Amino acid sequence: MVDEKKLLEKLKKKDVRTLEQAIKNYTPYLSTVLYNLAGNRLSKEDGEEIISDVFITLWKNVDYINLEKGTVRSYIAAVARNLALRRINREVFCSPLDDIGGAQEHDSIEEKLVSDALWNAVKELGETDFEIFVRRYKYDEKIRTIAKAMEMNESTIKTHLMRGKKKLKELLKEEWL
Repeated sequence: MVDEKKLLEKLKKKDVRTLEQAIKNYTPYLSTVLYNLAGNRLSKEDGEEIISDVFITLWKNVDYINLEKGTVRSYIAAVARNLALRRINREVFCSPLDDIGGAQEHDSIEEKLVSDALWNAVKELGETDFEIFVRRYKYDEKIRTIAKAMEMNESTIKTHLMRGKKKLKELLKEEWL
């Protein structure tokens, strides 16, 4: 087991050997987190890149990590989840609508247009709202799970969803009127 207090102290002193040890200790855990979250939706290379980005984030933000609020392990897991979801969402929304299951062969042109307009409007909400909407309505995550992963309060997530729905209504009215 890693003594996270000592780990943080050494990382704050920018001890590269400690970072290397953290990479060795936590990479298998992060690989499991990513696999449990994304399964085969991420390539091996994407997973490796995300794990590298997690440790870069840890190195850059080590001064802001508070062990009273959580562990290093929970911090890096949350960073990995957020990076993976952003990667998945970017790939999903950059691919054709048919590939994301938004429109099947039996869907009408109208249904495809409405679905396309809806996701385009969601993209206009901003990065935070976009991530919340995708987590909630694309991946059917619970509000509690979203709040924990994004390090936000559950009521804040609910507020983002409520305000986002209002914005979407306005955006879609403008587009279809």
